[in-house]
Amino acid sequence: MSRLVLAWLFRRPVQALAILGVAVGLAALLLVQAVMNGLIETNEAAVRAFSGDLHLVPAVGETPPRWDDYAAALADVAEVEAAAPHLVAHALSSFPGWTMELSQTGYSDAQQVRLVGVDPEAEARVNRFGEALARAEVAPVADPSRPFAVPPGPFARPGLLVSDDFARGVPLAQGEDLHGGKKVELAALPWRLPPPGERLVPVNGVFTIAGTYAPLDFRTALDVVFLERTGPNGLHWNLLGSEAADFTEALLKLAPGVSAEAGKAAVLEALSRAGLPRPGGAAGGELVTWRERNATFLQAIHTERRMTTLVLSFVVLVAAFGLFAVLAALVREKVRDLGVLAACGAGPWTRGGLVFGLGALASALGAALGFGVARWLVAEKDAVAAFLDRRFGIQIFPAQLYVVDGLPAVWNGGGAVRLALATFLLGLLFTLMPALRAARTDPVEALRYE
Repeated sequence: MSRLVLAWLFRRPVQALAILGVAVGLAALLLVQAVMNGLIETNEAAVRAFSGDLHLVPAVGETPPRWDDYAAALADVAEVEAAAPHLVAHALSSFPGWTMELSQTGYSDAQQVRLVGVDPEAEARVNRFGEALARAEVAPVADPSRPFAVPPGPFARPGLLVSDDFARGVPLAQGEDLHGGKKVELAALPWRLPPPGERLVPVNGVFTIAGTYAPLDFRTALDVVFLERTGPNGLHWNLLGSEAADFTEALLKLAPGVSAEAGKAAVLEALSRAGLPRPGGAAGGELVTWRERNATFLQAIHTERRMTTLVLSFVVLVAAFGLFAVLAALVREKVRDLGVLAACGAGPWTRGGLVFGLGALASALGAALGFGVARWLVAEKDAVAAFLDRRFGIQIFPAQLYVVDGLPAVWNGGGAVRLALATFLLGLLFTLMPALRAARTDPVEALRYE
């Protein structure tokens, strides 16, 4: 019986086309899944570039929060390996000679930026800030331990760091470069907004571009400007004033093996022991993981992957319909053979099992071929991308449009096996009807005209 199955399967090209259809449909689905997995990893790495395991925003109390109090409270928390304070402010940036009108921003040359005051050493211990400095291309800083240092002089202004992408749009005079002390004018919101009806007066300052950093977080590469948090050259001193809080958030890096929930509990207990307000509730503030803080963005890309999988699943479904059509046509063509088998004593189960085994073998071959091709293409993704570019001029992710390097495909073995198994089972499902028709073949009707 197995020899008959193989003969029916391989003697006509149309059966091979049905197998190829299943293979192509599954391979396309697995390839897109792998690319989506790569894009998700790329986005998550970007989100984590300047983040920590936990994100602490202090609750609002009667007096502005001070980092020294929080640093002392967190110092003895074994679950926290490192902490980095941030002082965040929002401002409009411009350059000397440009027009900057807060009342008519649509007609000004200003760009909205988010000022992030950091402590460089603490920041490098928590996230990839040091890597961003080392990978800068436009104007790398000379000393990463002192990234905000500027050339001394009577008119020197505090230094700041902009991204490589931001720096490429900075207007430079003939022979001027960013290491020459390019000035940036900032108009920031005050640390406390005035009551309704009162005029909002921004706080202004002039700073110097001390260098650039690599835009590891491509989502905010044009918007985030780093400054020193405190001190004579810091954001707190030069824009917000001594009455303002000296930090607005803190990034916490958990010790190895510590879960997010255990880390949260330990931090909240430490704040309570120190008499500091608990973040959350009516007092405001929050203590969340990096995933929770970026939940909307991460959920959006995961939803995109699910929708892409759903759409491409219809390709596999169409391939299964093709298998059904081939088997149905085969049963009609082999009516005489089925009648002979019935006359020779082959029962309905045997005849139906013959067609079902044929469909199962075709489905298994198609699923295995599609799985193998997709796995090979992902393993050789760089060579495939280079071949397409060299031979046909096709760039899957052009560098001028996307921020990924090469083809960001990541193979998920467990998910790929599940999709291949689902494809095989779908093929079995579409084999049932032709198998039932073969089982119900009446030998008298089949051999009437023989």
